[in-house]
Amino acid sequence: MDTIFNYTYEILLWIANLTGFNYKEINSIVWFIFIPLSWSILLDKIYKQRKFTIVFSVIIIASLLFIPDFTQFCDHLFQKSVDFLNLFNNLGSNYVASSVVICILIPIIIYMILVRKAFFKKSK
Repeated sequence: MDTIFNYTYEILLWIANLTGFNYKEINSIVWFIFIPLSWSILLDKIYKQRKFTIVFSVIIIASLLFIPDFTQFCDHLFQKSVDFLNLFNNLGSNYVASSVVICILIPIIIYMILVRKAFFKKSK
């Protein structure tokens, strides 16, 4: 778990350095914008429509327009995410393990399901 967490952390730091955003901003952008947006695109492909992507995009754009300080917002969002992941400490987990399971493994499983449905349909 530590290795996966550390690789992910290093990748996010690299992206932050590349883009000029800080770590918490990149973390928020990846997990709250890019991943859900990619899922909505896959859902649209599965259902042969564009409404998931359009609705999600409108919500994100509208939200971003009303955020007065993006850095402060991302700091707050990141802290709420940390607080959520730390709730699993009560179940014998820890921040690193919870991060890997909830933020990496579960999204990978969701991607596998969505990609399979979007691109590898059974022929009848």
